[in-house]
Amino acid sequence: MSPFILLAVLFAAFLHASWNAVVKVSGDRLVVMAVTTLSCAVLVSPLLFILPAPARESWVFLGMSAVLHGIYMLLLIKAYSHGDFVQIYPLARGSAPLLTALLGFIFLRETLEPLELAGMFCIVAGIFSLTLNRNSESQPLSSPALVYSLLTGLSIAIYSISDGTGARLSQNPHSYAAWMFFLDGFIIPSVAFFRRRTLLISIGKTVWKQGILVAVLSAIGYWIIIWAFTQERIAMIAVLRETSVLFAALISALIIKEVFTRQRALIIAFMVVGIALLAV
Repeated sequence: MSPFILLAVLFAAFLHASWNAVVKVSGDRLVVMAVTTLSCAVLVSPLLFILPAPARESWVFLGMSAVLHGIYMLLLIKAYSHGDFVQIYPLARGSAPLLTALLGFIFLRETLEPLELAGMFCIVAGIFSLTLNRNSESQPLSSPALVYSLLTGLSIAIYSISDGTGARLSQNPHSYAAWMFFLDGFIIPSVAFFRRRTLLISIGKTVWKQGILVAVLSAIGYWIIIWAFTQERIAMIAVLRETSVLFAALISALIIKEVFTRQRALIIAFMVVGIALLAV
């Protein structure tokens, strides 16, 4: 993997951890995500008239993307309602690379070299270790939290394969990304309107700043990932993207004020070794 792609994906991982932290600490997460996806759609709208249209072959994947991203966000919101950020986020993200690598091999015939597999093992093992490394102030990982986190991970793997394939077929990953974010702006706001109509109207006015912040962070971060999918194997990008858990652990300690232990520091160091192996 080239150093430029490596650094770009690590930056995207940092942005991903940042917007997830904002969602975790926000009042009503469904409303925040509704404001976020709607804001994203509005922000990218001008680009639809500037960028060339994606190739016809990619439109089926754009449609799938809108549905899959909606499912992912609803599962993520549900998971966060059952556990700590430092538990839910690593578990959801940690299960995704293994599933993505498996789906990538089955459907795209993408393979990984021994050192790359070792790097993936270090990163995934570190992610799951962060989930299990629970301090005395953390709530136990409940069965609903475990189930929703793993379902979130499965949805991540499926939309990664779908978006990677769609971006490659689109002949222009930037056009694909713009249309993807535009189409994403319909499902979650619609769900929020029917489930939280009164709340959406009343507190939407107060969380719009958080919504726009999450929109900008998530759009830039995933835009980079979509581009990277066209430059490198999807599984490689997917596992490197999940190093966002490193940043999530730091954010949980420095901003959310969840306890950061020595064991977590050692786990993070182990994951850094994994990043180094992927970069070789």
